[in-house]
Amino acid sequence: MNAISNPPRHRHKSAVLPELSVAAGDDPRVLSRFYAASCNLAIWQRSLSSSLRRYLEQQAQQPPGLSLRCVLRPDEVAPELERKLPPRAGRDCLIADIKLLVDMFACLFEQKQVGMRLEWLHRAMCPKFHVDRLPCRLVTTYLGSGTHWISHEQRQSSPGNERDFRQLQAGEVALLKGEGWFGNEGRGIVHRSPEVTDDAGRLFLSLDLMD
Repeated sequence: MNAISNPPRHRHKSAVLPELSVAAGDDPRVLSRFYAASCNLAIWQRSLSSSLRRYLEQQAQQPPGLSLRCVLRPDEVAPELERKLPPRAGRDCLIADIKLLVDMFACLFEQKQVGMRLEWLHRAMCPKFHVDRLPCRLVTTYLGSGTHWISHEQRQSSPGNERDFRQLQAGEVALLKGEGWFGNEGRGIVHRSPEVTDDAGRLFLSLDLMD
């Protein structure tokens, strides 16, 4: 598997690119389909455990304040989260899940360290539909509304239509391909942050490439 920093050079920019599609499934290996030129969004469809949901619901009742943004090696994730997260029943489930996602992300893209953001949100970060200029980003929402997205097919058939968007469910893990991915200029997945209407807010995790 090619690293992000060493993309294949044999594809000429004028080559005819395949139609874009979304890869989705309940097997985590679906995320590896992100490497296909035809895929600009890969979704691991999953549900969170009951113990993890209970921990998140308990935390949502506490005063807001969690905002963690850092660059870490995979082995540094658990110790950092143990320092930042309140020691309630279920905390280890959240730490283990985030550690799993960081390990998967680092392995898939051959990263020695990743940029991690974990934050309770009480307003939309990016309320307008847009594409990222980054190569890719992993996103998941642990509590609250998930990210909105619009397929490339819909963009082509109904330009400007932002009403018929699709939405990630809480717990689902998505890899969003941006304009910075090699050969993906003009083909990044269109997405936005959802409005936060619940007093509990939204617990959001994103991972970015660093190497």
